[in-house]
Amino acid sequence: MPETNWNKINQFLLITFGIAWASAFYMRFSQIQYSSDESLAIIAFLYMPAPAIAAYIVQRLMRNESLENFGFTIKGISWIWTLLYTPLLYLLFFLGSLLVIYFLGNQFRILQFGYLDFSNEHFFDFLAQTLKKQGNEGMFPIEKLRQIPLAISPFVLVVGLAMAYLVGFTINLPFSLGEELGWRGLLQKETEHWGFWKSNLFIGSIWGLWHGPIIMMGHNFPNYPIAGIGVMILFCISLSFVQSYIRVKTKTVFGPAAFHGMMNASSGITLMLIVSQNELLGSISGIAGIAGALLVLIYILIFDRKFISDFSAGSSSDSNFNSPPAV
Repeated sequence: MPETNWNKINQFLLITFGIAWASAFYMRFSQIQYSSDESLAIIAFLYMPAPAIAAYIVQRLMRNESLENFGFTIKGISWIWTLLYTPLLYLLFFLGSLLVIYFLGNQFRILQFGYLDFSNEHFFDFLAQTLKKQGNEGMFPIEKLRQIPLAISPFVLVVGLAMAYLVGFTINLPFSLGEELGWRGLLQKETEHWGFWKSNLFIGSIWGLWHGPIIMMGHNFPNYPIAGIGVMILFCISLSFVQSYIRVKTKTVFGPAAFHGMMNASSGITLMLIVSQNELLGSISGIAGIAGALLVLIYILIFDRKFISDFSAGSSSDSNFNSPPAV
């Protein structure tokens, strides 16, 4: 087994956490309100890109080595995995998360999971409230639209998922790459010899803990600033198994970045469909999302178990890594 380069890992973590947490502390002590335009700019251009900035500093500036070692390339990329199978795995994750909420909330009446509401009444109530918050109440004739006899929410769900696909590969890609070049780039490359389970347990724990300061400020779990950190760590661990799988299969860090971008782009869909949930349980970044990620992991265990045993051999050298998913 290759020796772990802890010096490189520690340098990366020090810079990553230094940039991200310093920007969070700046917002806190400058009394910048979370979700304000200023806070969103700081998070988008300092906090979230911190892992990519750190990876670049450590790899290029400190060692003068190529970022291609971290999958920052489209040479040799598996396009079918990137453009087709990665979105299909995202659908498995996302729809699996909604099914968990449906069964536990709608069917078993566990109130903390909320429930899915596809009714037109709920959709137009949500639309009216959203427009009111934005000061655009008169933009649509909502009372007339309520008379539409067709079910709107299923159509919006399909359109929303299609838009998430497009946005995940375009607008959101640079921002999600800001994280994934660090997590699925440098950290995965430096720890893959540990094996699938240990590597992703480590990366996921670091990834979740890294979110700590902004979660305490209201990110994802505004009502649970402390417990939310623990749930985020669990969520990142479960999703790390999925993301590492995509990283290897696509042969590029752009694959998991696109998955990450699709996940962020579809958050509005969950706000529209999920009602009265506890965000620790009935949200995509909560227990429901953890269950959705574990559903993808179960798929890997059933249909591609050889991937796990071969994982420590390297991120992209084995052609068997790029076979289509079993059905």
